[in-house]
Amino acid sequence: MKPIIAVDFDGALLQSRPFNEAHKRWFYVMSVLLKDDSINQYASLDNYFGKVHEIMKRYLGDVDQETRVKFARNLFSMVTIAEVTEEDLVDDFADYLRRLKRKYRLALITSAPESSVEPILHKVGCSDLFDILYKSPMGKHPNKRELFEEFIKEHRRPAYYIGNGDKDITSCKALGIPAISVNWISQGKVKGDYDIQVVSELEAIIK
Repeated sequence: MKPIIAVDFDGALLQSRPFNEAHKRWFYVMSVLLKDDSINQYASLDNYFGKVHEIMKRYLGDVDQETRVKFARNLFSMVTIAEVTEEDLVDDFADYLRRLKRKYRLALITSAPESSVEPILHKVGCSDLFDILYKSPMGKHPNKRELFEEFIKEHRRPAYYIGNGDKDITSCKALGIPAISVNWISQGKVKGDYDIQVVSELEAIIK
């Protein structure tokens, strides 16, 4: 069986813009629904998910945590899909991945809400790019390390993970996944086993 190359969405295959805009728009929509402009300020918090639960309690009433998370992530999914355009795709990276399909199975491992993944791939012309889509369940708080652990159990350890984000790279190191940190969208503090600036540098790493 072909070895697996795993890839992330935000910051690797796609620009971060639609995800960042969707994050702000989520709080804006809830501020309108609850008629409370102060909700918009929560979008700038580092630890914002506690506020998401608070807002969901106000809007939905006394429901269980999974229902709150599922509602919140469904709304985020909808606004993210609306934000994504073809221009958000990192074209040269997508082209490179298509060439890899001759020798590798491609897996997308993402903490984006599962209901958003396939529509986004369709919007950017990548519906047929990945052999495996490993997505974050709608009713759970997004946790990339848990996704990696579950992926390894089900599919085995990837030959490489290509992504951006300090938590992702830290999780890869802890789980023994060779990580390639990429900086063509943004610069992370935690570096992978390989750290690259442009797509063409992958040629020397992945044979």
